Amino acid sequence: MGQRRLSLLDVVMRIKQNLKAYVDMTNASEIARRYFVTNAFDTALGLIGLVMGSYVVKVSDPMIILSTGFGTAFAVFLSGFVGTYLMERAERLRELHELERSMLVSLENSLLERAQKTASLLVALASGVAALFASAVILSPFAFAHLGLGSIEIAYFWALAQGLLFLFILGFFMGRISRENKILYGVLAMFLGLLIALLGIFIR
Repeated sequence: MGQRRLSLLDVVMRIKQNLKAYVDMTNASEIARRYFVTNAFDTALGLIGLVMGSYVVKVSDPMIILSTGFGTAFAVFLSGFVGTYLMERAERLRELHELERSMLVSLENSLLERAQKTASLLVALASGVAALFASAVILSPFAFAHLGLGSIEIAYFWALAQGLLFLFILGFFMGRISRENKILYGVLAMFLGLLIALLGIFIR
């Protein structure tokens, strides 16, 4: 039993080391980060609009908002994953083929080819998971309301508050990446969320 556990641990560590090597070789972490922030930001804005639109039309069943919100997020997950994967794979294979032509050697089944294909998958996962993560943050108050742990009115308030905070954090993170004013980036991102909320209230 001890040897079996040790061998399983060895496999996990080897996979982890291989993934780290692939990411380092292909610069996948930076690209995945970009896709994650972009999709999370878009999803958050869309869900804030959904929440405020539901508030305007007086939706009183939290399950309706949950099913609509998570259904939308799942659709974004699929489109983000598939679209990003196909695009990343095409771009990376093009670069690989250009390298093959310049080196006059085949890179089929090489370490670089495996790294590029793995990077395409990791970047696509980051792109898709961003939508699910954003929806979990913003829609969680309605899950509590559905379980009887709060009213729908409180759920609307917390969903908006969490959505705006989520946008602020994303903006803060973007400001950190750009090495500019992080607070300003956060406030601007939150302002966009407030604008979407107001549009949801006044446009019927």
